[in-house]
Amino acid sequence: MKTKQLILSTVLAFAGLAVLAPSIASAAPNHRSHKVCKWDARHHHRVCHWVR
Repeated sequence: MKTKQLILSTVLAFAGLAVLAPSIASAAPNHRSHKVCKWDARHHHRVCHWVR
């Protein structure tokens, strides 16, 4: 029973974080900077960073 409660609370915590993450990310940089994403072929994933 304890493990089921722990898993449920972990899932809810991640869901709350997923809801809050976009607002935190949009508030973090100033308005002059913007996000640039490119495909990293060596590591096979997308890399994003903020540039002015």
